[in-house]
Amino acid sequence: MCWGGPQCRGEAPLLFSIEPIRSPVIGGIRLTAIYVVLKLSVDSIGPVYLMQPIPYLGEMIRDDWIYEPKIDGWRMQIIRQPDGNIEIWGRRLERKPDWTDKLSYLIGMIESFCPKGSILDCELSSTKGRRFIPSLFARNRKAEPIIWIFDTIYYDNFFVGDRPLSERKRLISNLSIRKPFYLVAEEELSDIELALNRAIRDGHEGVVIKRLHSKYQVGSDGPIATQDWRKLKP
Repeated sequence: MCWGGPQCRGEAPLLFSIEPIRSPVIGGIRLTAIYVVLKLSVDSIGPVYLMQPIPYLGEMIRDDWIYEPKIDGWRMQIIRQPDGNIEIWGRRLERKPDWTDKLSYLIGMIESFCPKGSILDCELSSTKGRRFIPSLFARNRKAEPIIWIFDTIYYDNFFVGDRPLSERKRLISNLSIRKPFYLVAEEELSDIELALNRAIRDGHEGVVIKRLHSKYQVGSDGPIATQDWRKLKP
């Protein structure tokens, strides 16, 4: 079981391919300004400690930022191993939150859109709100799942956490997802108060603002809280 980054699973090495002229195409999308590509040579990946936002306390926001609605759900990671096997995990790895068996009814749909060798960062919600999320794990569900996908850490047998958020967003926009899976819509951040009010009006609990050039930092013994992601609630 892997709790860390790209060299998890017995410290297995990665394969390096050097591309000094043309950047690689991953998932049908050409990444920019990359010359060393980390190609997975391990038999399995994940689960990983998912990166966490820190509270926004009114600091001056510089550079290019986007905002996303803050979904009131449970953090989840979808893992499709290089051999095609699918696992579904929560974020608190110290509790060993392997949800694969109880959410097995989602596996067929995940197989239809998730490339092998990928980890997708998601939020699990339900058609009746957060209070009914536990019922999604029961034999007789009282609500139906809604899964919001907003990032990727591994994609198509490549570690992409070292790529800017803008490129990772482009990768997941290429997924052919269908109900109950959805992509979290992001928008350019120009006015944080306006963004927050819009999210609240749409029924969300707040916003998460993110630097477009932020990397996905994977901790080896716990989640990393990054200043490149900030959360804000009323």
